[in-house]
Amino acid sequence: MSESPNILVIISDHLSPEVIGAYGDLRGCTPNIDRLAAQGVKFGSAYANCPLCQPSRASFWSSRYPHETRVLSNGRKHVNGPLPDDLRTLGEVFSEAGYRTIHFGKEHDFGTLRGFERVASDPRPSQEEPHPAWPEHGDTLNDNGTGEVISEWLRNPDRQPFVAVADLNNPHDICGWTGVNQSLDGPVENVPPPMDLPSLPNNFYVEDMAQRPLPVQYICCTHRRLAQATGWTEENYRHYLAAYYHYTYLADQAVGNIMDALHATAAGDNTLVVVMGDHGDGMAHHGMVTKQVSLYEETTRVPFILAGPGIPQRDEVLTEPLVSLLDLFPTLCDYAGLAVPSPTRGASVLPAIRGERDRHHTYIVAEWHTEWGFTVSPGRMVRTRQFKYIRYLEGESEELYDMINDPGETRNLVPDSPYSAVLAEHRQLLQEHLRETADPFEELEVQVAPCWRHHAPGYWNHTGPAAPM
Repeated sequence: MSESPNILVIISDHLSPEVIGAYGDLRGCTPNIDRLAAQGVKFGSAYANCPLCQPSRASFWSSRYPHETRVLSNGRKHVNGPLPDDLRTLGEVFSEAGYRTIHFGKEHDFGTLRGFERVASDPRPSQEEPHPAWPEHGDTLNDNGTGEVISEWLRNPDRQPFVAVADLNNPHDICGWTGVNQSLDGPVENVPPPMDLPSLPNNFYVEDMAQRPLPVQYICCTHRRLAQATGWTEENYRHYLAAYYHYTYLADQAVGNIMDALHATAAGDNTLVVVMGDHGDGMAHHGMVTKQVSLYEETTRVPFILAGPGIPQRDEVLTEPLVSLLDLFPTLCDYAGLAVPSPTRGASVLPAIRGERDRHHTYIVAEWHTEWGFTVSPGRMVRTRQFKYIRYLEGESEELYDMINDPGETRNLVPDSPYSAVLAEHRQLLQEHLRETADPFEELEVQVAPCWRHHAPGYWNHTGPAAPM
């Protein structure tokens, strides 16, 4: 076995820290992730740089913001790229340093997995018949294949050091569940699940919807999943949460199998393991399902867990420092003793683990542009230790939340004069970010047809179709 450390990155699409036991959840659906987290460090203030798969992934594989990678959407009507000539990827840096770089599972990377050998896996049925309350779609079937193929590979690892990626879809199958349980003319008759239904979050209802930004008021018109939930009752939303827990449980089972395979050989003793999400899920907070355009905590905050040789065991969740998924690339370079290419925007979290927190970010930025290009509502989020500032170009709308005293983001402080200095500070931070990263945010155009803004404010008032996929 090589003296250089191995690295295993496990990515779970749509995974929220809110359902993970190591982050405080009590329903017990993530025993394998919890076991791994107990052996290392779990960051509680880690954020995706876009709450959408392809922009987020292109961003963390390159440690560059979406506006820098030019990957701003999931494709279709909106044309991404080309990738900039100076963009370096994690796979390239590690393969050039002599690592076997190998990727299993979901890609959706717009070319930023270059440097990785990609191993295909065929969809495979689950070993147990799925409960009718939780139908399984392509996400789960593909994960079954991914888990088996990477586990087989890990049981026979190379002698050279490796960076292996297990890229899981789940709990993304919640999107398919929403489509099956879509509301057309009223409430849905959900299949009763074999568990107690979770309670709704405290911020399920939005009291000030008319004062929220237009892109938030009308997510139902630009995101078909929320349009499909328009007629749901509180009980329907509770079934949604039960399904989300279930698909998270499936992802956790895959993590357990992968970890068993890793430790079936001595290579496991020399392997850093990272567990992370690419973005979160609405989880009924603000009455939202899945994710799209909103930059609230549930869609932007993600789990970020490190365990392995040299990583100390910390029982508590580290709420500081602020962590960006841009930090993945430089953290792994730092761990392996490799130089971080320039330009990159992230920073290694290893000094923070050692207690050198002053060296990390003072604020985190996330972006939104469009999902498929049928509507374009550019937005930016600036997250500092106490506050979150969000600005959308559409309607020149702003939000400001005190994340210590109002973690549910229920009270927009922009109109409150006592917070005028805080608002001005965060406006300045955004302008600083735009200058330092050459972000063309101010020059971007809003593209939203009037038909997507025609009903009364609030997605529970949705009528008519939603924008195409």
